[in-house]
Amino acid sequence: MTVLHLIWTFAQLSVLGFGGGKGIIPQMHADAVDRYHWISSQQFTQFYTIGKLVPGPTTIFAALVGYAATPARPLLGAAAAALAMFVPSSAIMVAFDAFWERFQASPWRLIISRGLAPAIVGLVWSSVETIARGTPAGAVPYVVAAVVAFLMLRTKIGAPLLIVLAGAVGVVALR
Repeated sequence: MTVLHLIWTFAQLSVLGFGGGKGIIPQMHADAVDRYHWISSQQFTQFYTIGKLVPGPTTIFAALVGYAATPARPLLGAAAAALAMFVPSSAIMVAFDAFWERFQASPWRLIISRGLAPAIVGLVWSSVETIARGTPAGAVPYVVAAVVAFLMLRTKIGAPLLIVLAGAVGVVALR
């Protein structure tokens, strides 16, 4: 039954993930952690981090959720979650692309794009708050996050270097 729940849950998330996968992170957390108890909030944050580190879309970490949710058949769970996460949205985008191109000169294209932008920004900020739930308690994670945000906004230091530096601080300060 869990495999069917994985397919149903991630297929719905796939369809709702317009504007990028970050917009569905809060709902994915609610389903995987709170509703079905497949994983803990800390595992969710760890899996999300792994998804950020590997090439490809971040939401590939759905496979890790599927793997953990089905201990008797982990590879089946991983495959079911990954396919359900990517196949529905890909099929919709292929179909919608032809429609979108047909109305290339329409002023509605710009109106729709501008109208969706604030919603997508709000969904991304909601994702940040959701991921923060699985971080260690205390001042160190918040200070590191604030310093990294400041450095990203005010300097030309690249994100990969900031990730390594923040990780090093975390290893030293949180062990």
